Amino acid sequence: MFPTGSFKSSLNARRRLAFSLCIGLLISVFLQALPAQRPLRVDVDLVNVVLTAQDGAGRFVTGLNEGDFRIYEDGVEQKIAVFEREDVDSAIGILLDNSLSMVDILPRMKTGLLDFAEHTSSFSELFVLTFGTRVRTLHDVGQPISQLESRLKALTVQGTSVLYDSLVEGLRKVSEREPERKALLVFTDGIDTASKSGFKDVLIEAQKAGALLYFIPIGSRILIDEHTIDSLAKETGGRVIYLQKTDRVPPAMETIRQELAKQYYIGYYTARKPGFHSIRVEAPGRDVKIRAKSGYYSS
Repeated sequence: MFPTGSFKSSLNARRRLAFSLCIGLLISVFLQALPAQRPLRVDVDLVNVVLTAQDGAGRFVTGLNEGDFRIYEDGVEQKIAVFEREDVDSAIGILLDNSLSMVDILPRMKTGLLDFAEHTSSFSELFVLTFGTRVRTLHDVGQPISQLESRLKALTVQGTSVLYDSLVEGLRKVSEREPERKALLVFTDGIDTASKSGFKDVLIEAQKAGALLYFIPIGSRILIDEHTIDSLAKETGGRVIYLQKTDRVPPAMETIRQELAKQYYIGYYTARKPGFHSIRVEAPGRDVKIRAKSGYYSS
């Protein structure tokens, strides 16, 4: 015979255990009946910004650090996640206008292009497109410079100008290259006469690619569409170098090569939001002028 107290205590313990097992079973059944919960997913983009810093005299300012810069998207300051300065690899495309209006300028453009190709450290990432009646690939990434030389010798002028079409194709091509720093160098008078694409198409592709646009028009500025090339250069963080027919082209190309080697690269992460987003870069307390793209498109 068990003492009455011990028997009651044992019975209560068994009842508590049975109750706990029932509760546990009910909770398990309830949880299994709930629909599977998907993990929270937030899409983010790494936004790349290549910028040039110059002092009042136009000299390139080097040696700045990450802490010297502030970057804003749509007016909101962003945290810099990637920072590189000077001499990083670049993907470069050169566009050569060989329409009839370039008949007396084409030899000078050939000289400047070849000089740049021979001296750039990014030749392995260089391609060349020509545009007259249509866009053609004169030199592709990875091809030898000897092949570029022979093809330039055979190049002649032809027909109308499809400047906008060539810019769209060049921007799409350069956007596929691995280096984050991308640029197109364009020999043209800025006049388009036969493209299917328009100014807005070029601007959108440039913002998507994050590429800098440099223009090298040669000749009288009366015959150059300054508004078009100035606007595209400014929006992308590039610039225009105006040359007279008597000016030597290689020094201008060397200026661009030096600029590309002295730029800063900044990257920041932001939640993916479709549409256009403005970008502003500042260097508080520094007497420098910063040139960078005005924004980007996200899809």
